[in-house]
Formats: sequence, C-alpha cells, structure tokens
Amino acid sequence: MIVETVTLLTMMLFALLVIHSRMLRQAVIHLAVFSLLTAFLYLLLAAPELAIAEAAIGSGLVTLLYLASLKRNPVYTIAVLAEGHSYRMTNAYLGYMQHMRAMRDIRHFFRRREYEPQIVFSEKTLEEALQFPSFDLVIREEKEGISAHGSSQSYILEELEMMFIIHGTGSNINIVRHDVRMEGQ
Repeated sequence: MIVETVTLLTMMLFALLVIHSRMLRQAVIHLAVFSLLTAFLYLLLAAPELAIAEAAIGSGLVTLLYLASLKRNPVYTIAVLAEGHSYRMTNAYLGYMQHMRAMRDIRHFFRRREYEPQIVFSEKTLEEALQFPSFDLVIREEKEGISAHGSSQSYILEELEMMFIIHGTGSNINIVRHDVRMEGQ
C-alpha cells in the first residue's frame, strides 16, 4: 500500500515536471520516467503483461520517436567568452554570467522561438570564436555591458536586436554583426 502511494505521488511529480519543463528534451525524459513508473505500478498491481508493454512501448519506443523528432528542433549554440583569461573561468564567474539579465533575456528569446539555447563558456578570443563554426552567437563581457556577435546574414540576430529595442528589457547589450566573408579570412 505504501509503495503504491509513493509510486503514484512520484508519477504526479513527473507529470508536473513534463508539463512545466522549459526544455523539450527534458520533458521527453521526464515522460519516459513517468512511463517507467507506470510500468512499475502495473507490476505492483499484478499485471505483468501491461507492465512489459508499457515499458517497451511507452518508455522505450515512444521516447525514441520523440527524441528522433526533436533532432529537428534546432539547438542554438551561444558562446560566452572569458577572452583568454583562464582565471576568470571560476564557478562564481560562470554563475554571474548565467544570471545576468541580458543572458536571461537571450535564453528566454530563444525558448519562445522553440530553439534550445545551449550556452558554452570558452577561453577563445573573439576572432577565434567568430571563426569557430559551432558557435551561432558569441557573447563577450565589456565595461559597459555585454556585446553579442553574430553573422550579418542571421535573421535571428536581427530579431534579437529588435527584441531588445522594442521591449526595452533594461539589459545593456550591444549587437555586433560580422560579415561571413571576413570571418573566413
């Protein structure tokens, strides 16, 4: 009786996590755990056939199908530079950069457009980061705020700039566009 109650409460927790998850991939993983808990509950209720079916189909096959379809959901890689100063790559600095208002606004911007923002911290210089093909947006801290560097051909960078202009989020950010031909030189 206690095990069933704990399982049901845990299932409710994972159902809420699925509903309130901000990242689609996290929601799929939470849904898979919910399905495994359902299979466990079927075992507790002496329904092994249903448990096997739920485990194989619900948490196995369906999760794989969701994850395969999410591969089409674009991941947008945002590089945050420490400008070659390894002493700045401390947990305190990383936490500070993660919680800056501009970074929160940028993450929120991409999530609203159903992009998955992937933030990576790099010790590359700005020139190296702009030439690195995996970085879609490069963020650098400056004295008066932060600067966001990206391709001049990126419509997303244009939308991001418009969001900061129109909504007046209070973030001190400077959008800098770079010509793609210059990056390759």
